[in-house]
Amino acid sequence: IGYFYDEAMKYKRYKTLIPQYFDSEPDLDEIEHIYYMDIDMMMGAPFQSLVNGLDEKYGTESIPSDGNDKIFMFSDPLSATYVVNSGFIALDREKSRRCLESWRKEMDANPGFPKDQLSLNEVFEKSGEDENYGCEIVPMEHENYLRYTVNESFMLNMMDEEVYPNLIHIYNSCKAEKFSETSTELFVSDVLMLSEEEKAKHGYGKAVITPSKTDWESTQRRLPELAVEEEDDGHEDLTYFGA
Repeated sequence: IGYFYDEAMKYKRYKTLIPQYFDSEPDLDEIEHIYYMDIDMMMGAPFQSLVNGLDEKYGTESIPSDGNDKIFMFSDPLSATYVVNSGFIALDREKSRRCLESWRKEMDANPGFPKDQLSLNEVFEKSGEDENYGCEIVPMEHENYLRYTVNESFMLNMMDEEVYPNLIHIYNSCKAEKFSETSTELFVSDVLMLSEEEKAKHGYGKAVITPSKTDWESTQRRLPELAVEEEDDGHEDLTYFGA
C-alpha cells in the first residue's frame, strides 16, 4: 500500500472497499443501498429528498440483477478532464462491486495518477468500449442536489437563495483553505442552523473544513480487520485495515 506516488491516493483507495466494510459488521447485514460522501460535504436540505430524486431519475436503488453493475456519481463541473467527481457515490451493496473492483484495479495499475478521478476515467472509457465489461459509471446532473463552493463570494451568495441544495461540497483541500475564517463560520453556521449558544460554544471556522489528515497508523487501528489478498503484480491488495 506504500507504492502510490501521491500519499492521498492511499486514502482514496478506501472508497473502493465500501461493501467490505459493511460485510465486516453483522449489524449492517440488512443494508442494501449505500451513499458515500467525502468529509468536506455538508447537508443543506433533507437527505431523503436527495435519495428519492436520484432513484426516480437514475434508478440508484433499482439496478437490474441481470445487467452490468453500476455506481452513480455527479459530473465534475470544475474540470474538463474528469467525467465524474468521487466526492459522492450512490451504490448498491451487491450490484456495484464489479465497478469498485475495476476502479481499484485501475488505481493499482496507475500508481502515478494524482487523482482517483483519472482511474474512474479509465473505467468509464473501457466500459463504453466493451458491453461485457460488467460495470457502468452513471454520471448524474447537479440540478439542485449539489453545489460546489467554487470561491468565497459564491459561497456567501448561496445564503441569499431560498433553499440550500441537498449537498454542499466545500472542497477543503483546494478551495476552502483560502476562505476567511469569518466567512466560513458565517456560512457553516447558517447551513447547520446553529443557535447563538451553539456558535459561541463551538466556534466553527477553518477547523471545521480543514481537519488534519489522520495519520496512517491511527487509521489502521480504527478500521476493521479484513483479509489481505495478494495481487499478481506483487503488491498487496488493500483489503485489510486492522492493526
